Amino acid sequence: MSERKTEVFVKMGEAFGPAEYFSQYALKDKWRVVPFESEFGEGNLLMSAGGNPPDVSFNPELTGWYKIFMIIPGGSRVNIKLSGDGAFLRVSGTYNSHRTFEKLYWKSADMTGQSVILSKKIDLPEHNTLFGGLIFEPMTDEEVDEWKKEDARVDTKRIYATDDMHNRVYFMKHEDYEDWKGAVELYCHSDVEWLSIEELRTFVSNRLPTDNIDDFCFPRAGDKLVQQQFPKFDYDKVLSTVVDYGHEKGLKMSVSYRMGAWGVSFPYDQFYFDSDIMQEHPEWRTYDRNGDEIFALSYAYEGVQDYIIGELLKVARSGCDAVTLIAHRGIPYVLFEKPVADKFYELYGEYPYELPLDEPRLNKLHCDIMTGFFRRVREALDAEFGKNKIEIHLRTLFSVHDTKVIALDCEELAREGLINAIISFPQRHYEKLDGDIWQEGKEYRIDVDKYTAWIKEKMSGITYHTGNFDCEPSYVNYDGKICGPADQKARVAEWNALEEKYGVKIYYEIMPRTMPNEEFRRRALDLYDCGAERFGLWDTYGRAPKRNMWSVAGHIGHKEELRDFDYSPYSSVLRVAKVGGVDVSRYNPMWGG
Repeated sequence: MSERKTEVFVKMGEAFGPAEYFSQYALKDKWRVVPFESEFGEGNLLMSAGGNPPDVSFNPELTGWYKIFMIIPGGSRVNIKLSGDGAFLRVSGTYNSHRTFEKLYWKSADMTGQSVILSKKIDLPEHNTLFGGLIFEPMTDEEVDEWKKEDARVDTKRIYATDDMHNRVYFMKHEDYEDWKGAVELYCHSDVEWLSIEELRTFVSNRLPTDNIDDFCFPRAGDKLVQQQFPKFDYDKVLSTVVDYGHEKGLKMSVSYRMGAWGVSFPYDQFYFDSDIMQEHPEWRTYDRNGDEIFALSYAYEGVQDYIIGELLKVARSGCDAVTLIAHRGIPYVLFEKPVADKFYELYGEYPYELPLDEPRLNKLHCDIMTGFFRRVREALDAEFGKNKIEIHLRTLFSVHDTKVIALDCEELAREGLINAIISFPQRHYEKLDGDIWQEGKEYRIDVDKYTAWIKEKMSGITYHTGNFDCEPSYVNYDGKICGPADQKARVAEWNALEEKYGVKIYYEIMPRTMPNEEFRRRALDLYDCGAERFGLWDTYGRAPKRNMWSVAGHIGHKEELRDFDYSPYSSVLRVAKVGGVDVSRYNPMWGG
């Protein structure tokens, strides 16, 4: 052990091979070798921009355990793995400037007999890959034992990560099923307890207005790539491949399904997001109180429920531990459709069109419809897989109240054992009825004609829909009623009461997606101080590759250590003097003045 020392490799053009894959020029099928000078002395980085050169590898001929760091110039995205790894890890630099080099912690590993492999084949040509070096710091036997104990801890596994998987056909070029395992590699050696991968087929179809993909104008390069990439794979096999690899890595695996993934509106309409069932069954759409059609399907129709249940059974066959229904996207789920109106009349002898959505009787009927749907989901999963073998998770809104407003009564769902986990997303959605829409002489009865005129005049829409906030206080409704918890502590207390009473686990989402490390830490600590025990992280495909940010975001499960957690060893900025023969230490000469 005493003979082992830190090994620094910054001459990538000599370290990696084979040499025929390198050039001093920017060629599509070669890695460009670019000289630089930094605090580690003279080196050369490997670069590919606009091409997909073959994989290259480097055997450092090391024995024993090391902490491994990468040197990544800014604006780079790297796909890297050890020869013994099951998948490539995608890593992104923190900064956009190529003048800024970062030293990023990669992993701790036994390097005996292992090589490092760098890949651009699974990435888009236009994405820049720049790789500047590797640093191997030897670990003592005591450090290895400590790392293994830390990695095996279960008390820190408090994160519910959701990776929408769409990014892997939008940003990447998978050639085989093994490439999909990278969706799991991002979350290894972190505080992730659950990894939920989204079922891509909820919002990807191959319907286009023309038969020829080249005739169609795509606003984003990734949209066209999806059309080209998506037909390559059997997505039942994709899901089972990722789920199996997640289990191999010790993760609990869920498959997420968007409850309202019926399509998207302008300017992203006419794309692959169009849902087949939405197009084929206009008779199942939602309707506002004045008869206007709303761009969504209604769960009041048995056919819609049958379809979603069939899709959930399909994804559950992947071998996952749970299915997650995503409810904070795609609202509404039920409004004033004929089955709703007829049932309301049967119960109360009147139609509900003059009532606000949160009128207690109408809201209860909406919630009863959605609770009935969850009962059917539970029964279907139990019938095929065994009683409670597949958990049901719900990703929903900010508070118990907010969730009930959109027809999901979490207390009833938990009481009946219809959900096992709730991920509370900082988002609200409700009718903001602040116009001249009320009937004369009748308290809080809507005049449908006035309502229709008001909709046409109100430029900002009639629903309050916001998200990504830290905490919002209670709001005052149209009738002066105070709605929702007053502060974060009250919100957490409401959710925690459900957990204590019914055993449903609560995870608190931290948004927005990208924040400084100190802000991630602050928000997590604030939630801990309010009584939270677990966290959700949405769209982690964009968070986890940013290893600087993930050094904190991926470790917020360390409840006792987080306040004094030192993330500085995970990332640091390097001093760079020259890149490509040009002095960049004082001025930026790249734009020619």
